[in-house]
Amino acid sequence: MIRALLAAGILACFSLSAQATPVTFDLAGAPTSSVKVVDFDGGFLCDISGCGVTATLNPLLGSLNRTLDVGESWSFNFFTLDFQGLGSGTGTISASLGFDLPTDAPVAAGTGEGGFGTFLGLITGGSLTWMTQPGAFSLSDGSQYSVTFANLSGLTVGSAVVGATITLLQGASAVSVPEPGTLSLFGLGLLAVGFLARRRRR
Repeated sequence: MIRALLAAGILACFSLSAQATPVTFDLAGAPTSSVKVVDFDGGFLCDISGCGVTATLNPLLGSLNRTLDVGESWSFNFFTLDFQGLGSGTGTISASLGFDLPTDAPVAAGTGEGGFGTFLGLITGGSLTWMTQPGAFSLSDGSQYSVTFANLSGLTVGSAVVGATITLLQGASAVSVPEPGTLSLFGLGLLAVGFLARRRRR
């Protein structure tokens, strides 16, 4: 009985509690993060009117950061698309999102395809679909997170804003160590158990 109590006390005191710790994501600006339009193809009217599309990173991207708990998501403005001229065209978007924190977070990259028709860049209709999403990533501490870039469709007045979302899927395990007060109580408990065992033997 005494041995069982002793074993239970030891296990209770030194059992390590695993608790998922939050992760701070600090976004990086250019050049670590980037976006560009490639393989643009405009129609005849687009060629005449000089229509086109340019992609520009959010100028505040490098100052954005957020701490996430497991299961939480963070959505933010990644870049904008600006349209010029009169006509329509298609193209491919290549985008990369980098991080200052966590320091071992890899660059998240994706490729999207889209088409648009614009009236002097004031009113634009079209769509952007990401053919390859960044996906899920693991950090050296065991944390896991995903990065997705938002699709677009419909009409827009002026610039079109493309967002990105980070979701913390799994956090690192934090190990809690017994505090000095807990260890003192445990020591007193051991002395009491030893004292009772000695009395029984007598």
